[in-house]
Amino acid sequence: MVLMQVGCPLRCSFCATGKGGFARNLKGHEIVEQVLAIEESFKHRVTNVVFMGMGEPMLNLKAVLEAHQCLNKELKIGQRMMTISTVGVPNTISKLASHKLQSTLAVSLHAPNQRLRETIVPSAKAYPLEALMDDCKNYFLETGRRVSFEYTLLAGINDEKAHAEELAALLHACGGGYHVNLIPYNPVEGSEYKRPYRKAIQAFVDALESRKITVSVRQTRGLDANAACGQLRNEFQKNPLLESSPPSEPNQLLESSTPSESSLVPA
Repeated sequence: MVLMQVGCPLRCSFCATGKGGFARNLKGHEIVEQVLAIEESFKHRVTNVVFMGMGEPMLNLKAVLEAHQCLNKELKIGQRMMTISTVGVPNTISKLASHKLQSTLAVSLHAPNQRLRETIVPSAKAYPLEALMDDCKNYFLETGRRVSFEYTLLAGINDEKAHAEELAALLHACGGGYHVNLIPYNPVEGSEYKRPYRKAIQAFVDALESRKITVSVRQTRGLDANAACGQLRNEFQKNPLLESSPPSEPNQLLESSTPSESSLVPA
């Protein structure tokens, strides 16, 4: 898992990363250097890379594509062994699809309808769910690569059987080429969200599987070090000498930061 930004400006409600503010985008070589550092530290070749750490990849798409190309061409990591994630930034999934990369797209969905999604993911107000799902469908058609829908389970918020049924209907309407990755919520200091009980998680899985949805539950790793999914945070920002940008309104940032076609490197 590699980082794309120092901090994150989108401030998903359950995620610690955005609570520390946003400092800057990483350069393409800085993303690649993370992989090299891991190889050096563990004396082991990296064979899988997920652009799913700190930051929103689609708000730094030029650097992500540069890093993706370098990892593939120079470090010989197969395109099919890389995943690019996004919470959804207007006009970027289609641009990514135009490069016809053989990499999985992971979309942070977290809700089966627009109203609920906006409460969990504030930036969703700028990207209606219907438009997001259309772009995901087109990504699959353009690349032949499946879309993985990431869904963080929040106790009493989005983990009821009715939510699973609504999610299944949403995905069936989208067509084929998808997979659901359920992520039981990882605790974040100061958050009121709770992790569902195992029984609730299994009931959600059963409801999806009974409706022919392919689903898996992500194994939690890094919880003891506050480094599990949604827990990454800029500890350095507690130092007043190291300033970062104050959080912007997510919708304003999406409108101003969507990369132009000319800014994207070729595949």
